[in-house]
Amino acid sequence: IISMSALAIAIGMVVDDAIVVLENVSTHLARGEKPKEAAVHGTSEVGISVVASTLTMLCVFVPLTMISGFTGIMFRQLGWIVSIIMIVSTTAALTLVPMLCSRLLRPKEKRSWFYEKFFTPVDRFLDFISRGYSRVIRWATIRKKLVIGGFALVFVASIVLLAPGLKTEYFPRGDSDRISATIELPMGTAQDVTREFYRVVYEEVMAAVPETRILNATFGQADSDNTFANMQSNGTHLLSMNVNIGTSSTRKRSSAEIADVIRGILAKHPEIRRANVREGGGGMGGASSVQVEVYGYDFEETDRVAKELRSKMLADPSFAQVILSRDEYTPEYRMDFDRTKLALNGLNSATAGAAFSAAMSGAVSSFYREEGEEYSIRVRYAPEFRTSIEDMENIVVNNAAGMPVRMKELGTVVETSVPPTIERKDRETEMSPSIFCTIAGDYEDQQDMFRDMLLLIILIVILVYMVMASQFESFVGPLVIMFSVPFALVGVLLGLRLTGNALGIMGIVGIIILLGIVVKNGIVLIDYTNLCLERGMDAVSASVTAARSRLRPILMTTLTTVLGMLPMAVGRGEGSELWRSLGITVCWGLSISTLVTLVLIPTLYCGYVSRIANRKKK
Repeated sequence: IISMSALAIAIGMVVDDAIVVLENVSTHLARGEKPKEAAVHGTSEVGISVVASTLTMLCVFVPLTMISGFTGIMFRQLGWIVSIIMIVSTTAALTLVPMLCSRLLRPKEKRSWFYEKFFTPVDRFLDFISRGYSRVIRWATIRKKLVIGGFALVFVASIVLLAPGLKTEYFPRGDSDRISATIELPMGTAQDVTREFYRVVYEEVMAAVPETRILNATFGQADSDNTFANMQSNGTHLLSMNVNIGTSSTRKRSSAEIADVIRGILAKHPEIRRANVREGGGGMGGASSVQVEVYGYDFEETDRVAKELRSKMLADPSFAQVILSRDEYTPEYRMDFDRTKLALNGLNSATAGAAFSAAMSGAVSSFYREEGEEYSIRVRYAPEFRTSIEDMENIVVNNAAGMPVRMKELGTVVETSVPPTIERKDRETEMSPSIFCTIAGDYEDQQDMFRDMLLLIILIVILVYMVMASQFESFVGPLVIMFSVPFALVGVLLGLRLTGNALGIMGIVGIIILLGIVVKNGIVLIDYTNLCLERGMDAVSASVTAARSRLRPILMTTLTTVLGMLPMAVGRGEGSELWRSLGITVCWGLSISTLVTLVLIPTLYCGYVSRIANRKKK
C-alpha cells in the first residue's frame, strides 16, 4: 500500500521539472530561435531553478527514510521511492527533454492545422490571464506596504479563525468489513449457560444488523494441548464473536454505526460483566482509544477510582464504550495436602500433586501414529468422575508400596479465589505514594508522534532554506521564498475544516510534503527575476517580466500535482480513509499557497531589490 501510494504521490510531481524546461524552450522557440538553440538556451536559463527545486524535495523525502519507530516503518518506503523518482525525473528533464525538444518542436509558423484549431484559443486565453496578472504584479510592487500588510492580516485572521477547534487524531478511522466483540460473563459461568446466552445474542444481532454475512463465535475452556488457544484468554465465561458485514460499497451504514448497534444490544444484558466491541478487530484504522492508567498498591482503592472514572466517562457521549482492564477474582478449587498424612502414607506433595493434576487435566501417556501424523494420547478421569468436590476427594494415588490412597486421606479440597493479575508499566505498580492517573493509549502515541513530526518539520524547513541559500548564493532570496510555507498551512487548515477531516499522522506527512512543493514556485519566480535583473532591468520591470513569463509553468506544475493528489482527496473506496487527509492537505495547501505566492513573493522580492538599489545610489 505504501509503495503504490508513493507512486500516486509522485505521479503529479514527476513532470514538474520537465514542464519548466519545456515551457522555457517553447518561449525561446516562439522568439524565432532554431530548435537546437532554443533547447540549449531554454534549459540553461532554468537549470539552476530545476536543480534547486529538486534538492528542496529531497530535503523533505530523504529525512523520511531516517525516521525510527512505527512512523518510520510506515513512511520509509515513501521517502525512498519519491526521492529516487525525483532524481530520475530531474535528470531526464535536463537531458532527455531538451534533446526531444530540439528534435520534435517546431517554430510557430510550421505548426499544423490541428494545433491552430484546438490550441490557439487556449494560448489566447492564457495570454489574456498573463496580461491581467502582469498588471496585478505592477500594481502590487508599487503598493508594497499595502499588499504585504494585507497578506499578513489575512494570515493572522485565518489562523485565529481556523486553528481553534481543529480535530486531531492518530490514524484515520477506517470503515472495516469486520466487527469483533469479546464478551465476558461473570467468572465461573458454566459453558452451557454461555452457549444459551450466545444463541440469544445471535438472534438479536442478526435481526438488528441485516448487513451481517457471517457471524461466528468461540467460547469455552481450551484443552491443555491446544497451544494456540491457551495463548489467549479463554474460559467457560468468555465469548468471542466475529461479524462480517461486507465492504462499504455493499451497505449504507458505516462499520462505526453498526458497532454502536451491537454495543446497544449488549448493553441491554445486565449479566454481561465486560464487553469490548471493535471495528476491524482493533489495531490501525480502528476507532481511536484513550487509556487512563491508574497506579496504586491497594486493589480496592484503585478499583474504586477506576469505576468512578468509568461512570463519569460513560456519562459523556464522546465515549462509545469504557472498559476496565482488571479481571475479577477467579474462583478455583485447590488441594491442600497435610504433610503429616502424606508422610504416614509414604508420599510427598510432588507425587500427590502430579497424580491429582493428571486425573483432572490429564497426562500424555503415549502417542498414536498414522500416515506420518502423530497424536498425543492424554489419559485422565472421565468427565463424570471429575465434576464435584466428592469426585476430587476420591481421586486415587498409589504410594511407594503400591497401595491405593484417596485424596481425602491426604488433605482437603479448598475453594479459593485467585486475585487478578498485577499489571505493571515500566516495572512499577505505582508512581507516587497515593493514587496516580495518567492518559495513555492512542492519545499518548499521538502526542509522541506530533512532537517527533514537529521536530522533523523544523529540521526540514532549516534544511530547505540552507539548500536554497547555497543555490542562490544569497540569504534574503530564499528567506523571501519561505514565506510560501505559512500560507500553505492556511490552506491545510481551510481544507481540513471545510471537509470535516481531522489532522493526524497522514495530514502531517502531507504538510511535510508541502514544505518541498510550495517553495518550487517561488524558486522559479526568483530565479527568473534575478536573470532579468542581470539583463539590466529595474526591480519593478524584472518582477513583472518574471511573473508574466513564469505564470504558465507555475500553473501547470501546480495543476499536475493537485490533479495527481485529487483521487486521494476524494477517494471513497476501501482504505481511502487512510490517505484522504494527506490528499486534502496537499491539494488545499498547494492551491492556496500558489495563489498567494504569485502575488506576495514578487512583491516582497521587489521591495528587497529596490532597497538594495537605493543603498547603492547613496
